[in-house]
Amino acid sequence: MSKNVIHRSFANLYHRLTRGNFGTEKWKKQFAYFGEGTRVDWPANINVGGGALHFGDKTHILSGSRIANFVEGGKITIGDGCFIGYGFSLLNASEVTIGNHVLFASQVLITSENHGIDPESELSYMAQPLVSSPVHIGDGCWIGEKVCILPGVTIGKKCIIGAASVVTKDVPDYCIAAGNPARVIKKYNFETHNWEKV
Repeated sequence: MSKNVIHRSFANLYHRLTRGNFGTEKWKKQFAYFGEGTRVDWPANINVGGGALHFGDKTHILSGSRIANFVEGGKITIGDGCFIGYGFSLLNASEVTIGNHVLFASQVLITSENHGIDPESELSYMAQPLVSSPVHIGDGCWIGEKVCILPGVTIGKKCIIGAASVVTKDVPDYCIAAGNPARVIKKYNFETHNWEKV
């Protein structure tokens, strides 16, 4: 047996053991739409099922992503031309919608779900039913490093969210928000063409 054949055999075995169905037609069946020119870098843990995931065209997700639906009927939509950094997590038990041309830095978490937190229940927090509320992120936003976006939040278009912010409330269009919890610190004024303090 030639060295080339041995090398290919080991390469195929490595692929099966480490990458499973990643990037295959079977893997893509969980997508309602997988955009033209869209790329998801390995390793990626995407477990949505039922064609509930829509990736627009020319979107790029760097390695280490984790995208999951935790309920039947959960829906995730990521628009066209998005760039999503390393270690992205999206946990859904409702609906998450990300607009077009959204820029994410690394280690961002978006979640539309949370565990129940009833201390009087006999169930542990881990075993309590999930509580969920949709998350929406508008077109053209820039989401900074290590931002957490929590259930029920809507971020308007062309917003900027500062690094390490925890977004617990809505952010209007054309605003900069930062902090834990995040608050709006600037809004763009189209008359003066400047970001102005709020």
